[in-house]
Amino acid sequence: MTAAIRSRLPVVRVFLLPYLVVLLLFVTVTGAGSAWLYYQARRAQSELLIHGLLQSVNPVLERLSRSDLSAEINTKSSWLGNELDNVFGKIPELEHVNVETSGGGFHKHHGAGNRIITQKTTTPQNRQGRDLRSSTASRRLYSESMPLLQIEFIAKDNTNSPVHIIFGFNRATLRDAVARAMATLRRAIVLFFVLGLSCLLIALGITIWAAKKTRWLEARMQKLYQRAKIAELMSGLVHDLRNPLASFRANLSSLRILPEERDEIIKEMDQDLVRLDDKLTSMLNLTKQRDEQVARVDAEQLLQEIDRLSAPILLKNNLELHCRAAVQGPILVMENAIRDALLNLVINAAESGQQEGVIDCEIRTEPGKVVITVRDRGHGLPKEADIFAPFVTTKDQGHGLGLAICRRTVLAHGGSIQATDRNGGGTVFTIIMPQPPNMEPGV
Repeated sequence: MTAAIRSRLPVVRVFLLPYLVVLLLFVTVTGAGSAWLYYQARRAQSELLIHGLLQSVNPVLERLSRSDLSAEINTKSSWLGNELDNVFGKIPELEHVNVETSGGGFHKHHGAGNRIITQKTTTPQNRQGRDLRSSTASRRLYSESMPLLQIEFIAKDNTNSPVHIIFGFNRATLRDAVARAMATLRRAIVLFFVLGLSCLLIALGITIWAAKKTRWLEARMQKLYQRAKIAELMSGLVHDLRNPLASFRANLSSLRILPEERDEIIKEMDQDLVRLDDKLTSMLNLTKQRDEQVARVDAEQLLQEIDRLSAPILLKNNLELHCRAAVQGPILVMENAIRDALLNLVINAAESGQQEGVIDCEIRTEPGKVVITVRDRGHGLPKEADIFAPFVTTKDQGHGLGLAICRRTVLAHGGSIQATDRNGGGTVFTIIMPQPPNMEPGV
């Protein structure tokens, strides 16, 4: 049987992990963007609120610049006091007002029964190191923790005397007003965030369902592919067996007609039977289940055995085998299977058309894997042909199953095999197998 096709749609690796990354990015970007948008909108709403408050006190400041406040500061009923009382009525958030001049001042604030109380003052308020500017009021509304948000205005009356007016607004009330204005935006942000997240999760569910459905279809296709491959193998085997059978039949007829050539005909018939046996044995090797246990194998001894087994064919073709094991400790492989596969590669290299010289065989280890290479100086790879497919061969006497068996052996180890043209002519076969393999070593 041929090796099963590996699914190209592993759900977790190909779909679930990328979707989780997208989901994380969505949550991060949307969350950060929503937070930034919310704070920008809150700042804008705070500025609008502060602007409205300042619009309410601007008439007082404009009239102040046309009056002699120092002369009226001790007057029992000054216009400024009356105007500030009106401002208290217009702005519920206003808690106190402090007016300071060079000649004294007064302090207005809420008393019992929400009555406005006015108190004269002689000592200026200590504002050293504090920022009370109106331009920073919207930022200070949330950056400060004091109960009152104070805003100071410095003006000059018609005598050019400086006047300091400090308004104190209830910070909690102002924040509540901003929060009420931002409620709709908060709900919209949460709604669209939940909708976007739900859409992503629904898309993820649909994709996982589609991937599982596709894998189910892949499994069905694998079975169809395996059946088609078996049919192809049987067709190739039948086609390949017809020639020695036809020759055997012809020799059998000749034996009846030419009994005097009996020995020579029987010899040819024996050769036909050997060819038939070789083809059937190779087919069994290609289709049999690889159930050999993985074991610790000494790479140096493995190469020595390959050198010994391949010596006759190498000597026949006037070639040498140079082996090299660059390995620290044993390697974990199916010993018999990998020995047969490596021997097959060396024999294939010996029959590649190389007239003389050396065939190189090397086993080396790299992090997490073992690499085996066989290099020859033969005719190279045939054009546009899958040399690892069954019944593909460039030899007159070959049956095209050796490299197919090699590939199946390597795949059984969870590895890969490839053939490339060698610089200067020839072919390089490279086997890469993970270390340790997916299977546990045999005891």
